Amino acid sequence: MLTDRQLLILRAIVDDYIKTAQPVGSRTLSKRSDVTFSSATIRNEMADLEEMGLIEKPHTSAGRIPSELGYRFYVDHLIRPESISPQEAKALKSLFAHSVNENDRLIRHTADLLSELTHYTTLVLGPKEEGQRLHHLELIPLAEGRVVIVLVTETGHVEHKTLQLAEALSREAASRLMERLNQTLRGTPLSQLRVRLLEEIRRFRSEHSEQTTLLSKALDIVLMDQDNERPLIYLGGKANMFDQPEFQDVAKLRPVLELIEQQEALFDFLSPNLDNQILITIGSENNVDALKDCSVIRAHYSVDGISLGTLALIGPKRMDYNRGINSIIHLLQAFQTELRKNSLD
Repeated sequence: MLTDRQLLILRAIVDDYIKTAQPVGSRTLSKRSDVTFSSATIRNEMADLEEMGLIEKPHTSAGRIPSELGYRFYVDHLIRPESISPQEAKALKSLFAHSVNENDRLIRHTADLLSELTHYTTLVLGPKEEGQRLHHLELIPLAEGRVVIVLVTETGHVEHKTLQLAEALSREAASRLMERLNQTLRGTPLSQLRVRLLEEIRRFRSEHSEQTTLLSKALDIVLMDQDNERPLIYLGGKANMFDQPEFQDVAKLRPVLELIEQQEALFDFLSPNLDNQILITIGSENNVDALKDCSVIRAHYSVDGISLGTLALIGPKRMDYNRGINSIIHLLQAFQTELRKNSLD
């Protein structure tokens, strides 16, 4: 159990190191207004904190830096809840003032905004197909046998594809069939949509046979492609990695950048069951070698109790955890509000 004095000194060391990226010595701490102890007392307490494994001494400095255990203790016990500034709150509100009615664009927008707020790299795992339901289908015939097929889910996720058919498609036939399909299939889970849709088309085949065959082939291609897709991962602020002193060493930075480019490798990492809680993993807690020098803050986002994906911040272990957590909390609220609007449109 740490004493109040040790808690104060540990917090001061972590706070100073986060701001400066420089090892913190007793002389530096003694100049802080909130530390009223002598340098000798501070040195004794720092020695005890080092013995507990909460701080460590770099080889090239007389100062101390937090260890992974120290960061973990700081995150679990010493972070002081703070609100974002009025200026940031105003900026956040204005950036979401113009609704983005396509979830893909909204997610990209959110990834960029979170990286701007925190100056770290942002990853957003797009909505999972599992659990999503159909809102409506649109099929728009174009010239020379081309058609655009649009699939919209109840959460506002939009998929669209342009296909070339063997012959031109009647706009009237397409309109009649889409109206019937949307009446019948709205609310169908996407996992069942392909089978249900083809069953419905077979029932309508006697009504417009040749055109229905063309529609069947077009819709089947789109849904088959969708079955093979995994949720996309959206990236914001990749260049922010280069601004961190820890990553001036290319050997440390390269594995992180390579991991970010590998969506398959990131998918499982970004898909834990968080139960809408914020999860912070530090260094070796990430269980990914490429992130051994990083900390990650993750949070699920959802609409009406349905978990859709994950927001994540990646930065050095010397991350400003307070700012990262508060930024995600405030952004998450605005982001989920916009997602809910899209699901109701």
